[in-house]
Amino acid sequence: MLVCLAPLQYGYHIAELNTPRKIITSCDKDAVHWASLPMCLPMNDAMYSLATSIFAVGGLLGSLSAGWMAEKWGRRGALLINNAPFVLGPLLMALAVSPAMLIAGRFVSGLGSGAAVVIAPMYLSEVAPLKYRGTLNMFNQLSIVLGILITLTVGMLANEGPYWRISVGSGLLLACLHLAVSSFAVESPRYLWSRNRCAEACAVLRRLRHTSNIEDEVRGWSASPVQQRSSSARAMLPERRGILRGAAEADDGFSEVSSSADSLHNGQTGIKPDNGEAAGHRGDALQADNTNVTIFNIFRFAQYRKPWMLVLLLQFGQQLSGINTVFYFSSSVLEKMFSSQVSSILTMMIGVLNVVATASGALVVDRFGRRPLLFSSMAAMAVSVMLLGLGLGLKLNMLAAVSLYLVVASFAPGYGPVPFLLGTEFFDIRAAGAGGSWALAANWIGTFIVATVFLPLQSLIGEWVFAIFVGALVVCGITFYFHVPETKGRTIEDIARKFK
Repeated sequence: MLVCLAPLQYGYHIAELNTPRKIITSCDKDAVHWASLPMCLPMNDAMYSLATSIFAVGGLLGSLSAGWMAEKWGRRGALLINNAPFVLGPLLMALAVSPAMLIAGRFVSGLGSGAAVVIAPMYLSEVAPLKYRGTLNMFNQLSIVLGILITLTVGMLANEGPYWRISVGSGLLLACLHLAVSSFAVESPRYLWSRNRCAEACAVLRRLRHTSNIEDEVRGWSASPVQQRSSSARAMLPERRGILRGAAEADDGFSEVSSSADSLHNGQTGIKPDNGEAAGHRGDALQADNTNVTIFNIFRFAQYRKPWMLVLLLQFGQQLSGINTVFYFSSSVLEKMFSSQVSSILTMMIGVLNVVATASGALVVDRFGRRPLLFSSMAAMAVSVMLLGLGLGLKLNMLAAVSLYLVVASFAPGYGPVPFLLGTEFFDIRAAGAGGSWALAANWIGTFIVATVFLPLQSLIGEWVFAIFVGALVVCGITFYFHVPETKGRTIEDIARKFK
């Protein structure tokens, strides 16, 4: 749970400029300085939009580099190092003396945020027990929406004079807190095992599970196609067998795992070549499996091509649902019926609803499965977005206001967190980093495209633009129905084999 502070920082930074826009930009160059810093940073709408959107550019680059970071320094190590942009970004923004400095801080914070939302769910999936993997991973999304709620609350309280600097600088406190508590986190045992640090992996797993009876879980790692075929892993099998035999002395149940390791060591994979040609093909496969999987070559591996395409569509389709435009419209819709102060409170209540609905999804995802949660969420969201479009188009303010809450309530428990969860379950340990990087890159690209074309489209076709979002939800829902498998109760290795 300690690593959830990383996605929480992403949630905080993504919404930090929403509330204080007026007090950041609305003063002249001769305004009184505060603590040797200008009271505000006068800028036009285009410049402020750049300060807001540059975060997505940093997020895209951070997401693409996250897989490499997680493989080089480990999941825990990468999360620790990733606090550097979370420290530097808020400092630049809080001490900004020009719009350029504010923009630079937003970009740096985006780098950290993009990496955090790749590495954190990867870590959570790898350390979670099978029966609770969905619930634990959903805390990634819960942390994001909690971060959004925190920044909305801080922004509302600090929405006066120069105190916007406190709002944008408070992310520094979250980064320091994450650095302080991360020393108590352990490295992912699956990552340690993949790096042939077998004794350490077993020790960490026993600590996480609070039992020495870990033979079934370790057997799954030993039976992984990557472990069976990788020459480096096969070279380490005598060591692994010794570790498991040592564990067997403490727990007789490990004898079965030892036998499994013996079988792997002796080459008994259960696949027998019919002739020399088949054996040659197997040799080619062994050679291919020794190739590192990166963001540049993942789509060249047949077993990763379909899950790669699915996670791209899951994340890109999530943005095509129009969820971010809903948050954009919330304040303007509510201000038509209520005062500015009441509207601010109601907008914050949307954040509260987002947290509560996400938490409800976390409670049921391992009971009902990923597919029911995903499809029910998408269906309810299609209806809610359609009602929002009708309310705005027909000037039915009350319908539009209620629809805002319905859209958030339908998105938060399913279509919000499930794409992140599936992105960590579709890839084995070998491709987890590269697959996760591409998934979040698709999300950032979708965010940028929708933000760029929404207002021009709305000017061109009016509220019919929401029909595009409904259509995207329907098309994506049909595609996911036929191609996205249920992953509840299945090991990551078993899910990966299904795509082969």
